[in-house]
Amino acid sequence: MTKTTMGINPILRGSITGLLASVPMGMATMMLGLISGLGFTEPLRLIASALMGQAAFSGTLPLVLGLLLHMMTGAVLGILYGLLVKPEVSTPLLGIVFGLGVWVVATISLGYVAPIMAQNMPYWLFALAHAVYGLTLAVIFRR
Repeated sequence: MTKTTMGINPILRGSITGLLASVPMGMATMMLGLISGLGFTEPLRLIASALMGQAAFSGTLPLVLGLLLHMMTGAVLGILYGLLVKPEVSTPLLGIVFGLGVWVVATISLGYVAPIMAQNMPYWLFALAHAVYGLTLAVIFRR
């Protein structure tokens, strides 16, 4: 083990790396949203719709709420990764598999938790964004 991996609580390590990994995931989601015609800020509004319903599609509060929910979820999933994986075995492939596993669970549960998001977020975009999250998470977690 290297000095940087020794003595760091896996929950703390996972939450920090999950939070950091949520940033490129969010950037990729927003850029892909723009390119696909969904819209640049629409992913944040779709996330906020889990709590706000249709009210998430106007004003700036839903953008902030969507960003906070996205990053909080990234941190929580990072904790899960930290509890399941030791830093020295964290690989890009393992991260991508983890991210896609999260995508599968999220896709199944979205209909119940965030039906508006489930109806409007393209599956390919959602999958690619989760692969970016998992890849980034694994690389940062290993350091």
